[in-house]
Amino acid sequence: MKIVLIEPRGSEANVYSKISMPLLGPVYLGTILKNRGHEVEIYNENIQAPDYARLNADVIGISILTSTAKRGYEIAKKFPKEKVVIGGVHASLLPAEAIEFARQVVVGEAEDVIIDVVEGRRLEPIVYGKPVEDLDALPHPDFSLIKGFPTAPTVVPVSTSRGCPFDCSFCSVTKMFGREYRFRSAQDIIVEMRSRNTKQFFFCDDNFTAHPKRTRILLGQMIKNKLSNWACQVRCDVAKDRELLDMMARAGCKVVCVGFESVNPMTLAAYRKKQTIEEIVGAIRSFHKRKIKIHGMFVLGGEDDNKNTVWETLRFAIKERIDTIQMMILTPLPGTKVYETLEAQKRIFTKDWNLYDGQHVVFNPNLLSAKELQQSVTRAYTKFYSLYRSLSLLLGFHYRNAMFRFMGYVIIKQWIRRNQSMRWLAQVA
Repeated sequence: MKIVLIEPRGSEANVYSKISMPLLGPVYLGTILKNRGHEVEIYNENIQAPDYARLNADVIGISILTSTAKRGYEIAKKFPKEKVVIGGVHASLLPAEAIEFARQVVVGEAEDVIIDVVEGRRLEPIVYGKPVEDLDALPHPDFSLIKGFPTAPTVVPVSTSRGCPFDCSFCSVTKMFGREYRFRSAQDIIVEMRSRNTKQFFFCDDNFTAHPKRTRILLGQMIKNKLSNWACQVRCDVAKDRELLDMMARAGCKVVCVGFESVNPMTLAAYRKKQTIEEIVGAIRSFHKRKIKIHGMFVLGGEDDNKNTVWETLRFAIKERIDTIQMMILTPLPGTKVYETLEAQKRIFTKDWNLYDGQHVVFNPNLLSAKELQQSVTRAYTKFYSLYRSLSLLLGFHYRNAMFRFMGYVIIKQWIRRNQSMRWLAQVA
């Protein structure tokens, strides 16, 4: 059979649209189907969109996030419904919505059911996948299936674990992958990394250092195999383990993406982050001491946040010399505790999923208006990613930071031009 898998583009430009970093889910599924003997093509619209007028296949698989759901449904309508299967995080959270556009919806991890769905042995409208217990049993993702994906990519994503025991109120990860960690073996990860035609990797696990003993084994193998120059996502608590942090630096960790989330202690408590401002500061200094750059991620708009919180966050990021930042607006993703609370209080004023990208306000905040939150975050972004700061970093020979600040400057200018009317806020302004 001919199978086409599609990852829809987002509605807005963001830093990820500038980097060819596909979701791994469709690539895992495509590789499984290819190994089964099917003809497989994968399209990531941020890399290369297909010619839909000429595209023909026996099965069209579409993987959607909440922010790409609307686009995913538009794509689904281009094909006969009996050919379309939809999966991904958003479909797993709202399968009753997704089934309106497809013959079947796969909820959760799809690796154990995808062959039966495609080959017609699972016929129920909503198919529930089971968590993959043995991650080493999965094939290594075949990125050559993605149309337009470079043969020598700048960065290759690698997944070494699934699941997260934490239960942050705004996060949908546990709804998709569960609250128990599952890990790949260091040996399997090293084999995959050595097979890639690149020298840079991004570990896309939600918490790369979740199991320190296992992480040390992997880092030791990376040092032995000279696999350096990589980035990962971690929590602040990794900075308490100096030995592990030193090992990360020796193994070539260049950047950590850290969910700081807030500089407001009350907001941190409400988000269930289980970390303090002091721990955040300590983590920043520990990373920088080892010359590891930081991409700090903040979520603004919590119940205890006001307009000053936005500017306190900006001042904190500048004072602590965080290399790059992501100031996301709190987004009530379906299935999260934040969504349930705000929906019960009738404070969500739009269900236009295009706006659920962390860049648009879609609910009425508690201590400031939706318009004030939107304008404050946009202005703070503009100040952090200013042309002046980009040039200052360039003149100081901080080339990477200068490049990313300039990239941020361009993206924000584009976003402001497209959204200057803020028409989606008209009903609550």
